Order: sequence, then structure tokens, then C-alpha cells
Amino acid sequence: MNNGMIQGIAILSLTLLVVVLIPFIGPVAVIMTPLPILYFWFRLGRMQGLASLAIAFLIVSGILIFLGRPASISVLMMISLTGVIIAEVLQRRYSIEKTFALASLVLFFSGIGFVLYYALQTGVAPLRLLEMYITGIIKENLKLYAQMDISEDQITMIRENIPEITQFFTNIFPGLALSGAMLTVWLNVLSGRLLLLRHAVGFPDFGDLTLWKAPEKLVWLLITSGLMVLVTVDILETVGMNILIICSLVYLFQGLAIAGFFFRYKKVPVMFRWFFYMLIVVQQYMVILLIAFGIFDLWVDFRKRIAGIKDVHA
Repeated sequence: MNNGMIQGIAILSLTLLVVVLIPFIGPVAVIMTPLPILYFWFRLGRMQGLASLAIAFLIVSGILIFLGRPASISVLMMISLTGVIIAEVLQRRYSIEKTFALASLVLFFSGIGFVLYYALQTGVAPLRLLEMYITGIIKENLKLYAQMDISEDQITMIRENIPEITQFFTNIFPGLALSGAMLTVWLNVLSGRLLLLRHAVGFPDFGDLTLWKAPEKLVWLLITSGLMVLVTVDILETVGMNILIICSLVYLFQGLAIAGFFFRYKKVPVMFRWFFYMLIVVQQYMVILLIAFGIFDLWVDFRKRIAGIKDVHA
């Protein structure tokens, strides 16, 4: 066992422990947990990277069993699988679109598989299990709201409408879950690209991602889904809402690419760039604005106007 593997085992073990044992850090860090897996997968190679992950998984599983928390091992398994899936898809060196689509879909269906397995283990119907999970999140949020400066009337209104809120989020859960998988792939691939592009063999370049555009035909799917949401037929409205969520995320990525192009072309200082990205996290209207930029870029071509040239893609 070389020094690289020892370092990999130590860091991966610590990462997995943080995710499952620290209540506040875990949920925030879980979406980025695949990043250290990607890092050692490409730095050490597939076999040594997989071996490091397997040993770290066994170490952390043993600790969880010792602490009386064997149920958390399934969470470790899903997290580890996420990193392996993204790494394996990246090693195929597909186009950026195929990489994101394939990795996101595999993650999505893997998640469904875990839900079905857990439902079989507990004897609870998958849909009912999902409803219980969403209801639990709402009730936990109500406890948090009670500690914040939120009026009692608003809390009471949410409490009285828990069944309706649960039903709404259950209906759009497929779109949210697939969007979550896409966001996970996007964050980890971009972060891995920064860490590994010059220091590892095999990590794909993908070229200048600030020039990326969504397929032009996607706008018709967006329009169709919007019309489906307006139709007073429950099944069409539900399907339309799920498609609309996914399309909106794709156009958010395009909006971010436009912002990245603007920052680079105008040589905006890094500090202001990070302030802008933090603003996106805390201000929802910024997300809507970026989605709008992504959609209207099909007709306006913002990057051409920013650069003042005929074709920035040439």
C-alpha cells in the first residue's frame, strides 16, 4: 500500500464519517461527497481508487456498527455509489451533454432502486414511504420556524396544510430528484475539473464551458411543459411540472455559462465573482433571472453581444 492510498483511505474515511455523524455539516456536504472519490479515482487510477474507497467504506461501516447506527450504512453505500458512477462515466470521455445526462440518469435510477429496496425491507409502499419522508421534513422545518422570527399565523397555516403540501411535493418529487442528481453531477464535475485537469491522467477537458448552450429543441419541451401545467388535468399538470423543473435547471446552467463568459471577458475580479455566486444561493430571484437569460439566449445570443463579435462559438 503506497502513500497515495493511505492518504486516500484517511480522507475518504473522514469525509464519510462527517456526512453521517455531524447533523449540520452532513446534509450540506453530502452533495459534494463524490468529489474526494473522483479525486483519488483519477489520481491513483481506477483499481487503487476503488480499493481506497472500499477500505474507507469498511472502516466507517465498522465504526457505525460499533456506535449502534448500522442503518446509516445504506447512506454510505449510496454516497459511495454516486462517486463511482460519476468517475466511471467521466472515464468514458463522452461529450459534456452525454456525460451529464448519463451520470444523472444512472444516479436517479439508483436512488429509485434504494427506495424500492428500503420499501421492501420495511413493508411500506414506496409512495407511502415518500409521503412519510416529505411529511417528516415539513415537521422538522416547522420546529426550525418556531425558533426563528416567523409569525405564529404562518406556522399555523403550514401546519394545517401539511397534507396538501406533502401531496404537492410528492407529485413533483421525480423532477426534484432528477434535478438533484443533475446538480450533484454538475457541481462535482466542475470542481473535479478545477482540481484534476492539470494533475491527473484521464479527466476530460470538455473545452470552454462558458460557451455551452442547451440544445435548441429543448425550448419546445419547455413550452409544452408550461402548457401542460396550465391544463386543468391533474396527470398532465403533474407531468408538466416535473418536466418544467428539469428544463429550468438546464437553462440555469446555460445562464451560469453566460455569467461565466461575462466575468472572463470583462476580467471581473474573483472576489466579485464569488459574491455573485453566493448571491445566487441566498436570493431566489437571481436564479429566476439566470434561467431567463438561459432561455432568451436562444434568440438574443448574449455572449455575442458581450464580446461584440459576430460569433463567439467560432
